[in-house]
Amino acid sequence: MSVDHKALFDHVIDIMNRRDWDALSDVYHDDYVEEYPQSGEVFRGLAMARAVRENYPGGFVDQDMHDRVPRVIGTVPEWVRTPAFTVVRVAGTGDTATATFRSRYPDGSTWWVITIFEVRGEKISKGTMFFGPLFDPPDWRASYREGG
Repeated sequence: MSVDHKALFDHVIDIMNRRDWDALSDVYHDDYVEEYPQSGEVFRGLAMARAVRENYPGGFVDQDMHDRVPRVIGTVPEWVRTPAFTVVRVAGTGDTATATFRSRYPDGSTWWVITIFEVRGEKISKGTMFFGPLFDPPDWRASYREGG
């Protein structure tokens, strides 16, 4: 059976944005393993992965007025809620896929996250995650680049 990697990861991001920790079992196996190669950490089991998410210092970004994007509909300004996690791209075949997404942290910073995930059946069995913050481009590259 073929897995729709994009639909599966969109479901993961929806769960994260809603903070619906009970629904993690809809997308992750109980024996799920999550690795962070940059720090050397490994979290074994869905319970440990859930605990990391539930106990993140500062929690997830609150959606108050400074976290919303103004949008004009007709002549009346309205506020549109923006998610803390935004999928940029998901690609894969078979039992392995890569997801690229952006995450806003409680301190206001935005990070890029790359996840290589392995699927068993219709759920994720392993995730290897890499994190990188946004940063200003150095001046020395100005004459070589587009944008920035």
